[in-house]
Amino acid sequence: MNPWPMPVSRDRLGVLIAAYEYELGSCFRCTRKGIQVTRFGEIVSEEGETPLYACRECVQELLSIHERNVERLDTRPRIAQLPRTPRKAKNL
Repeated sequence: MNPWPMPVSRDRLGVLIAAYEYELGSCFRCTRKGIQVTRFGEIVSEEGETPLYACRECVQELLSIHERNVERLDTRPRIAQLPRTPRKAKNL
């Protein structure tokens, strides 16, 4: 099994998904482990910040939800890649 991604579609959403930087890890949304994930957001609390990593499938679903919600609005929010700091290697 090839752990690296297959080519993605060249439509707007496919290009956006391919623009993220991926590494092996665990997805916060579907909880699969040892798959390609990208930092997709964070939870911020008084105790600190917890980064959220999501797999390609979950990123696609979250971006689709975002797109559907944006269609209801007249303005288009800016989507940007989050700054990344590599995680230390640890057991998955």
